[in-house]
Amino acid sequence: MKKCILGVVGLFVFISFFLMAPSFSGAQTQAQTKEEKQFVKQYGKEIATFMEKCSGCHGMQRILSKKRTKEEWDNILKMMAGKPHANISEEEVKRIQRWIDFMRSNMNLGSL
Repeated sequence: MKKCILGVVGLFVFISFFLMAPSFSGAQTQAQTKEEKQFVKQYGKEIATFMEKCSGCHGMQRILSKKRTKEEWDNILKMMAGKPHANISEEEVKRIQRWIDFMRSNMNLGSL
């Protein structure tokens, strides 16, 4: 379980680097492969929204420590979006859900 969590946290750090890369020199942006650019283009908003809205209040270990079904995640996101301090729009909920769905299906995490 620890390896899984560390792997996911490492993935977030890796992806966060690519989200910030355009703010660095152009040389670093050019160093991205086509696959990396496509991944960031496809999931950049989802990753950024997840990191901003979820990890701002909860540590990644807390978010990823329990296996949850899609329905459980839907309920959690609905509950979190309803909290006054969360400030999560319907579109942001959809982005977060797309990212969770991606992670569950492509990262072999099963019921994340």
